[in-house]
Amino acid sequence: MCSDLVAGKRRKASADAAAAPLGKQALKTRRTREKIISAVISLIKEGGYSHASSSRIAERAGITWGAAQHHFGNKEEILEAVMNLAHERFAQRMADPALRSGTLEQRVELFLETMWSHYQDDAYLAMLEILLATRGFHEVAPANWEDRFSRDLLVSLREIFVDAKVDDARAREVLTFAHCFLTGLTIERVFEQKVRNTGRYLQRIQQTVLAMLKDS
Repeated sequence: MCSDLVAGKRRKASADAAAAPLGKQALKTRRTREKIISAVISLIKEGGYSHASSSRIAERAGITWGAAQHHFGNKEEILEAVMNLAHERFAQRMADPALRSGTLEQRVELFLETMWSHYQDDAYLAMLEILLATRGFHEVAPANWEDRFSRDLLVSLREIFVDAKVDDARAREVLTFAHCFLTGLTIERVFEQKVRNTGRYLQRIQQTVLAMLKDS
């Protein structure tokens, strides 16, 4: 319960900060940071993690590498910002009130469709490549990053399926199953460009997740 309240306060604080008006310099800084992050995402999308070199990032963002360092310090902090962006977009999607209404079956379907939509997001795909390319290097991917992502997702699942009354073990089992299934399907799609019978696969995972929630 305490972790749920903390997560809720964190989301509210972030929303309040985002809604506050920015001065000209602050707005300019934010736009430059967004250009740098966007440059990384587009470069990784085009040629993978190795394609996002420091020089290419600066060139794509239309600034010098020194200016990029002024905003982020080093490349590792830029990569962390990309991962944070992916997480923020996911949190925004999971905050959709539509996920918290309707029958259990309808919510499971929308929940998994929302997850699948996010896993096709360029920011998520860039994050996935960063994690795969830098695994074991905590200066790039903070050791607690995955824990924070999993914890926030667990809070969302409990809010969306409050009537299922799942315990922590079952909730994590549902999330692990859905995450692994959809990540595998996403990777397959990256290599194959077009995966046949995607709709059928999504229906099967919906049926399985629904059964896991009902069996709780």
